[in-house]
Amino acid sequence: MKNTFLSLSVLCLAVSCETPVFLDPVGPEKELVLQARLLTSDDLHTVYASYSFHDKCEAAGDITVSCYVNGQLVAVTSEDVRLGQYREAAYQFQATIQPGDSVRIEAIGPDNRAVARIKAPEALPAIPDVTAEELTIYNDKGNVETRFRFHIPVHDIPQERNWYRINTTCHTIVRMYVSEEAHERDPWNPTGWSTQEENTLAIRHSNTKDPVLNPDGRESKDRYVEDYLSNPHHFFTDELFEDGSNEFILEASPYDYTKGARFAMSSGIQYQYTITAYFDIQSLSREDFMHSRMLEMDHFNLSGVSIVDDLFSEDMVLPGNVEGGMGLVTVRSVTRAPYVLGTYDCDIHNWYDVYDLHLKH
Repeated sequence: MKNTFLSLSVLCLAVSCETPVFLDPVGPEKELVLQARLLTSDDLHTVYASYSFHDKCEAAGDITVSCYVNGQLVAVTSEDVRLGQYREAAYQFQATIQPGDSVRIEAIGPDNRAVARIKAPEALPAIPDVTAEELTIYNDKGNVETRFRFHIPVHDIPQERNWYRINTTCHTIVRMYVSEEAHERDPWNPTGWSTQEENTLAIRHSNTKDPVLNPDGRESKDRYVEDYLSNPHHFFTDELFEDGSNEFILEASPYDYTKGARFAMSSGIQYQYTITAYFDIQSLSREDFMHSRMLEMDHFNLSGVSIVDDLFSEDMVLPGNVEGGMGLVTVRSVTRAPYVLGTYDCDIHNWYDVYDLHLKH
């Protein structure tokens, strides 16, 4: 009994006594963080910059960003286009980057200097014609809906391991024709044909039918919680078709392609819009691929209960290539395949029929 009492006393003493532990911060007091995803398909590029302190993060709006391509200085900027409204400053510059180019990004501030060196990956060979079919299917609720099913043939870059992503955008051009009579009613509109609106929007496809993008055929059922394993952003490797070819299958609703065409109409004016889908196959570095997929995993709720994710997951260690600072600056080489869905006439009387598209080829 005496021994039991002594043991309980020692246990209570061990529980009740707390020894504070003070951890010294690791690393410099102030580090420059650079993040950028440069595309060979674009001429306008953005580098995001911030300062990381031991206890906070703030925009780095006082730096100069320089871009070198194959050793030649091609752009310099000190203008933060976000004007300090966010935790990251944004520096934009014009530059042409080709697959295989060596790119160097330098950022210099009053107290910091950071450099990132990247080599643009080789791009995929030219993509043969994308084909599409219009399907009528029954959705989960038993309702009939129309779907577009696109087939994108891709040939792998030979003799090396490759990492890719498929990204799709839809470009819409709205033109209008103003007759002399309509011009008299509204002199603000010039006579003849003119472009009224032009916009681009990202398209989210279902890849349930594709064995490379989604080998398990998984599809998120909750529109607000996506499944990481269903790979909604279409990242993939050439593991299943190395040095060969594959035809990727993506499906989307016609509404996804027409919802960007929203414009005011006037009676007596003829409207015409042209819709083109662009399938961009992006070649990535391994670091870029791992970084992107890890960020996706951190974003998605894998278990369905967020507290479980927090309890059983470790902090992510993301790849980086910034010397003198932190972050990842990458270049993606893009092979673009256009698909013209068609040119359609529309007026104020049949506007509600715009979603009733039929492929014209």
